[in-house]
Amino acid sequence: MEVLHHLPEVPETRAAAVTFGNFDGVHIGHAALLSLLTQAAQRLGGPCTVVTFDPHPLHLLRPAAAPLAVDSLAGRLAALQAMGVDRTVVLHFDAAFAARPAEWFARDVLARALGGRCIVVGPDARFGHGGQGDAGLLRRIAAEFGGEVEIFAGVRHGDGFVSSSRIRAAVAAGDAAEAALLLGRPFCLRGAVVRGDGIGRTIGFPTANLASPGQILPADGVYAAVAQLGSQALDAVAHIGARPTFAGARPQVEVHILDWQGDIYGHALDLHVVDRLRGVQRFAGIAELTAQIRCDIEGARRALDAWRSEGRAP
Repeated sequence: MEVLHHLPEVPETRAAAVTFGNFDGVHIGHAALLSLLTQAAQRLGGPCTVVTFDPHPLHLLRPAAAPLAVDSLAGRLAALQAMGVDRTVVLHFDAAFAARPAEWFARDVLARALGGRCIVVGPDARFGHGGQGDAGLLRRIAAEFGGEVEIFAGVRHGDGFVSSSRIRAAVAAGDAAEAALLLGRPFCLRGAVVRGDGIGRTIGFPTANLASPGQILPADGVYAAVAQLGSQALDAVAHIGARPTFAGARPQVEVHILDWQGDIYGHALDLHVVDRLRGVQRFAGIAELTAQIRCDIEGARRALDAWRSEGRAP
């Protein structure tokens, strides 16, 4: 997949299928939209193109309401590539961009620069200064270039539509199973391994401490997880949040990789959160804590074995 952090210097001459949005989490609703987009690109014989924004527009427009990310930009791009997108344009969302009129975005960005001849959007899509652009404007501009607009209705799950906000709510509640259903894969925390307090190593259970990733964190607790280090996918148990047994210990994401040893400080680690085993507890001492950690490790093994045997592993 080609990734641009600016509009192409030479306007696209092929008829492209184009969509735009934040695509935070790239969930099963996005997957259905992107399936329509790739089909349209095949009909047209041009690239399947996604326009996304970094940072999230609300960080500029309404900072107090800006959500924590479901996924990092790198994670979003990897998911888009896996779903068959040919080109993703990541536009920096700043004050100058926010001031641009909706017609500029529709005509000069989507239709002219990116060759959009089929533009796929949701029914409530808004864009441009003050959110003045809508599907009606897109249809008018697309018609000028001999193109069309296709409205994507969304994907329902349970009582409502699949959305990034629903995924954030599931993650924040520690509902790893619901988050995975909505995403189509386990929720993933991404960051670098940093030095922690060293407590885990002193009690016989060394941990990799994940740097604050700027993503929403699961509810405090202990989780069965898969730690991905490059091409290696390793079973793990993760403690996320406060550690009440140790006074003054900082809340953090600690990952104990099962049956594995190595120095991975500074390495990138993706933590795929599969199942919540329990909440945070205070223990009377080290002996009680280590006994519980052994139970957590066995619980993680069982949860990961079940996850794979039930066919839920990607």
